[in-house]
Amino acid sequence: MHIKEWGNGVTEYILLGFLMQGNMTGYDMKQHMSMSTSYFVDASFGSIYPSLKRLVQKGFVELKETIENGKLKKIYSINEQGKEEFEKWLSAPILVSKTDISSALAKIFFFRYLPFDKAILLIERYIRDIEQYKKSLSELKPKIEKKADEFSLGTLHFGLDYYDFSIRWYKSYLKNLKQKIQ
Repeated sequence: MHIKEWGNGVTEYILLGFLMQGNMTGYDMKQHMSMSTSYFVDASFGSIYPSLKRLVQKGFVELKETIENGKLKKIYSINEQGKEEFEKWLSAPILVSKTDISSALAKIFFFRYLPFDKAILLIERYIRDIEQYKKSLSELKPKIEKKADEFSLGTLHFGLDYYDFSIRWYKSYLKNLKQKIQ
């Protein structure tokens, strides 16, 4: 069973990504999240531990329990099946979403685990997909403007501005990435 079948799954993939760096406790992963991904995806211990439990149950992560200073310590590690699942998710196209930018940013955050050329292709495809969404919305604009009130038009303009910003930002990001490699 793939993580996607559980729902959004972004937290689970982020946890797998952290485990690609090495074995960690749930506390360690929360600390990593607080210092890195929390500005686009944050999770409490109340969601991290159930996610880790699901990852163990699905066979993506191994759990080792030890006693340290009289306290139980749970150490998680990613196994080959987990690495394959993570790499499959990472290699899949980034999906354009009107409501969820965190999934795209979570993927890009871990692109260091992909060959550079593959990451570049995924970002280029994502930009093309955003441009297509913007084009579709732009084509609807004349029809909407004839019938919509100022409040509805405001949300249309927000959508167009959001896509413009996203396209500019990702193109700039892509340009910077390519320059750093040259």
